[in-house]
Amino acid sequence: MHLPEDDFYLGRHLLENNLVSREALLECLFQAAQERKAGDRPGYSRPLGVVLIARGLLTEEELNRILASRMSGEGSARNVSEAEVGKLLVAAGILHQEDVQECVRLQQEMRAAGRKPPRLGEMIVQRGLATEQQVMRVLAYQKRLLFTCAGCGVRVSTVAPPPGTRYRCKKCGGVLGIAKASGPAAPQGGMGLRETEHAADEQIEIDRAVAAYLRQKDLVRRDQLREAQHLQAEFARYGLTVPVAELLRRMKALTWEQQNELSGVDFGKIIQGAEWEKQSVPGYKLLARIASGAFATIYTAESLFGGEKVAVKLLHLERAKDERAVKRFQEEAALLRRLDCPLIVRGIEYGMERGQHYMVMEYVDGRSVGQALSESGVFPLRAALAITRQVAEALHYLHAQGTLHRDIKPDNVLLDGQARVKLCDLGFACPKPEGNEADAKVGADLYSLGILLYALLTGHEPFAGNSSEEPLSDQVSAGVPVPNLMIVQAPAEVVQLLKKLMHPDRAKRFGSAIDVVAAVDRIKTA
Repeated sequence: MHLPEDDFYLGRHLLENNLVSREALLECLFQAAQERKAGDRPGYSRPLGVVLIARGLLTEEELNRILASRMSGEGSARNVSEAEVGKLLVAAGILHQEDVQECVRLQQEMRAAGRKPPRLGEMIVQRGLATEQQVMRVLAYQKRLLFTCAGCGVRVSTVAPPPGTRYRCKKCGGVLGIAKASGPAAPQGGMGLRETEHAADEQIEIDRAVAAYLRQKDLVRRDQLREAQHLQAEFARYGLTVPVAELLRRMKALTWEQQNELSGVDFGKIIQGAEWEKQSVPGYKLLARIASGAFATIYTAESLFGGEKVAVKLLHLERAKDERAVKRFQEEAALLRRLDCPLIVRGIEYGMERGQHYMVMEYVDGRSVGQALSESGVFPLRAALAITRQVAEALHYLHAQGTLHRDIKPDNVLLDGQARVKLCDLGFACPKPEGNEADAKVGADLYSLGILLYALLTGHEPFAGNSSEEPLSDQVSAGVPVPNLMIVQAPAEVVQLLKKLMHPDRAKRFGSAIDVVAAVDRIKTA
């Protein structure tokens, strides 16, 4: 019976003993990946040994002999203990010791509850403390030792074998022994332990930088980048370290122009810079805090690849333990990337780094309506109606896309230097239901729009002081009273607009956001 572990062992054995070239093994593995993706049996590919034999790189007798040596334990690499996994990741600077201890504690709790916990590496990936490729890359380089040939003096590095295993030199047939650290000769057949670990760490950082660059510049689709990263982690189990850019090239996900663009960026220099070391969001330097709420904090940030200014929203770390909050954050990030409306803040990317969930968004150089009200008091009538009309247009687009905002309020309406609206914070957004319920929910969004117009004209919201995290649309559905409109100093037709937006009977409100746009257009202001 074919086992995946046979393939992993076979690949490592062939590389370590120089029986096939890196390029040949990579071609075979990439072919297998393509078979799984596009073959007649999705998810299935031929065993690595079969592919190697078909390509003439291995005979059936050689394959059987290698697999037999695995069964007998001869020449096989020792499994890495859970403790070693944690130590390797901490030593590589990928995790903090506290992260490892927390995962170990969770494993113990699961065992105490009679459940089988995932392995430490798997748990670290599941909790978002490290990516799968980071874990596999470190493990691919674990336990490498420097050997020297007693006959010809050639020095090579390879995975440390279990006690009693003997390797022979491919050049002269002499026995290989562990080289002394103070040996005068430089390695000829490979790198020493420290050099190998350094190269692995540097390549991990370069791959992070390349991925950040690709996401920022939108050079590849997100699913293509995820596929390349998945292949990278898979190939690491065979002992192959493959840069993510090389995999994307083999996948034909990059055009020649894009490949040339990547070649022109000195990623090695970027990861050596002080700003790269200080970053908490890959590829961005946080500048200043814009706002902070119950779930997240928003910062201005600058791209390390060209200096573009963006806004970065970080989910509070304590909220990262709340599955509902994380899901809501992820859904907001996905929604912002999907929407394409000049009146709604554009989403750039979402990610997670060491348990920190983040989303990168378009930066609006201006202030929120809430800030403007606190500084200036009220808006002139014409400006108030212009803002209301733009928000109504944004809601019309959202509703047409099958989405309800559910949290229209002054703090969630941004204004740029030309008083153009950018609707933001879709954390409470949800799909628009069908039938009569859809009309009710749309009506709740429009009621909230009326609250916004009320605040623009009076300088304050009618229900100020409500600190609930529940969106106003839900409060409206529960029966929020209609505000007193007598204090609104505005023409009668504007007051009528407010009355219809916030009518206690949902059936008597506007039927759609585009109806609000038409109503505002009919109002004549001096």
